Formats: sequence, C-alpha cells, structure tokens
Amino acid sequence: MRLLLRAIDTLSFLALICAGMILVYAVSHILLETVLRSLFDTSTHVLDEFIGFSVLSITFLSLSWTLRDGGMIQVNLLTNRLPPRGQLWLQGAVATFATSLGTYFCTFLWRNLVKNWNRGAVSESVAEVPLWIPDLIVFVGACLLVLQLAASVIRPHFLDAQEV
Repeated sequence: MRLLLRAIDTLSFLALICAGMILVYAVSHILLETVLRSLFDTSTHVLDEFIGFSVLSITFLSLSWTLRDGGMIQVNLLTNRLPPRGQLWLQGAVATFATSLGTYFCTFLWRNLVKNWNRGAVSESVAEVPLWIPDLIVFVGACLLVLQLAASVIRPHFLDAQEV
C-alpha cells in the first residue's frame, strides 16, 4: 500500500513539474508576443488560445500536488471542535465523497475527450489545435486529483504520523 501511495505522490509531483514547465512556456510566449508586436509589428496570432490552454493545463496539473501538500483551502470551523478520531472520520468521509464526485466528473471528461478525438475537432484559430490535446491534459489532471483524494482516505490508516 505504501508503494501505491508513493506512486500517486510521484505522479502528482511529476504533474506539478509539467505545470511549472508550461508556466515557463506561457511567460516565454507572452514575452515573445510583446517583442514581436512592439519591435516588428507582427504577431504569433495564437497567444490568447495557447495561454488559455496553458492556464487550464497549469490549473489541472497542479491540483493533485496542491492537495497532497496541504495547499487546498479547508474550512475547519466544524472539524476543529471534534476529537482527533472524529476529525479523521469526517475528513475521510468528505474525501470519499469528493473521490466519488471526482470520478463521476472524470467520466464526462473522458467522454468529451473521446468525442473530440473521434470527430477530429480542432480549435477555431489559425493553429487549429486538436481539441483532444487540452482535453487529455485536463483528464489526466482530474484523474490525478481523484487518485490523491482516494489516497487521502487511505493514507492515515497505513502510514505513520511522520509520513502522512
């Protein structure tokens, strides 16, 4: 079980690294566009679309590690008043419910991905980006979040307090 939890954490961290690389790309593209427009009176003509895809990718790819690292906003108004065992039970119940909802959400993402793949759908810009590419990134990020939610249910029962 520890190996599975470590694998989920590793995949989440790799997704975070990918999100960081996409962020570097996005900043570079914005700088390139600024230079092209200011100095050469031209454009890449795809800045808004690619930056939109980049923000979407950064958001979804970083969700699972943000959850693992404790960076998600939690409302502790109720849980702080419970005993430790009650806190653990409530957090597990909420994470189980969130895992179920996330899994249901992933089925819709998968259907959309397959639909865009089968239809050969592309964006309406000059670049004509196949829409299954951003769909795939969102799907992977959402699946990693669901895995991390499931791991948050399991983790307290299999790891020491130091490892959690």
